[in-house]
Amino acid sequence: MAGSSDKPVGGIKGFFWKAGNSFYSAGVVVGDWSWWLAQKGGHVGIILASTSMVILMPLIFEINREVQMIASERVMVAELRNQGHSDRQLQEMGFLEAALHSPAVASLKTK
Repeated sequence: MAGSSDKPVGGIKGFFWKAGNSFYSAGVVVGDWSWWLAQKGGHVGIILASTSMVILMPLIFEINREVQMIASERVMVAELRNQGHSDRQLQEMGFLEAALHSPAVASLKTK
């Protein structure tokens, strides 16, 4: 029976059969590649997350502590200035330059 073949050879029916097989094959390949890409992306994500927890979070906490320390030193410097101490004396006491003098940008007032 030549007419009962599963694979149409020519015509529009054959074109659609070949196109369907081609699309199916491409879908399988794309599916495999996307699975591989998702696995690699997961590995990269785990590496970035663990690196940020180990390196970046302590850095952020340390910067926050430094800002709090400067703020508390500014309060102490203001108290000592009210008592009559000069900037030279405060520098000799070991206060940070940032606590003694506010940055030029911070001293500008917006109107």
